Amino acid sequence: MISIFYKVNGRVEMTGELHALNTINKKDIIWVDMMECGPEIESLVEDHFGVEIVNNDEALEIEHSARFIEFSDHLVTRTEFVSRRDQVFYHSTVSFTICKHLLISSRSYDYRSFKDTAKKVLSGNTVDTNADVFLSIIDLRIANDADIVEDFTREITDLSAAIITEYKTRKNLILKVNTIRENLMMLMQNCIDKKLMISLVRKTSYFDQRFDFEIDISVKDLESVIDYIRFNMDRIDYIDRTLNNLITYDQNSSIKLFTIISLFFMPPMLIASIYGMNFHFMPELDWKSGYYYSLILMLVSVIITAIYFKRKRWL
Repeated sequence: MISIFYKVNGRVEMTGELHALNTINKKDIIWVDMMECGPEIESLVEDHFGVEIVNNDEALEIEHSARFIEFSDHLVTRTEFVSRRDQVFYHSTVSFTICKHLLISSRSYDYRSFKDTAKKVLSGNTVDTNADVFLSIIDLRIANDADIVEDFTREITDLSAAIITEYKTRKNLILKVNTIRENLMMLMQNCIDKKLMISLVRKTSYFDQRFDFEIDISVKDLESVIDYIRFNMDRIDYIDRTLNNLITYDQNSSIKLFTIISLFFMPPMLIASIYGMNFHFMPELDWKSGYYYSLILMLVSVIITAIYFKRKRWL
């Protein structure tokens, strides 16, 4: 799907017809948005504007350090956006081709930031240049990332409470902790990647001076989101340590219980082993009440052991 945004009498109009490129003045086009477009459409757009476009498949073949390529009259940059589908997070590459008065975006997923930006452009809400479109997409994306982090914050808060209320299902808690940590790391990487892209773009001269001031605000917002992610990662690490400490405490309590039980049986076993010796002369063997005497002696030894442990507060 392709969407072409162009100026008509001071307003911005949109068309989804590819052949309209031949009827619209190039200087009037401010944004060409391509979603899941095939190689043929991309080649036509590249030939029409004389630029390079990096799609998702091509981005995977490019080195990670080559996310920013500058040509004589335009530049190509790419970053990754995160989407959440059925409680599972995915990330895909979004590329931007930036000219002096034109922005071309290529993506493989219908992100909300692009739809909301398109609404702003068509409503005439001061979004009428390629710089405004780029800033709107980035700002909305940062706001969306902040919403995702807030969702993680609520999940972490619920997880912290679940350590006490659902501790018996600790395997599920451990898996959930690891899942949240992996998602936070992916989101952190995604935000750092966008910050690097913004830093590279702002070094160019394709946007006006007003762009520098507004992009500074976007960078500060992005840094706030990154700090928020770090805070949540610290919280999840604390929960992980608490969960591991509780597991270790339970294990130590179990070992302590088995140790105490074995100590209870040591005095009776000592008495039984003494009277199980095969010596010829053992006076107690001839007693009529010798059997009951040994049982009582064993019971007394257990009681004495219990009293001793109780006073030592081992029980």
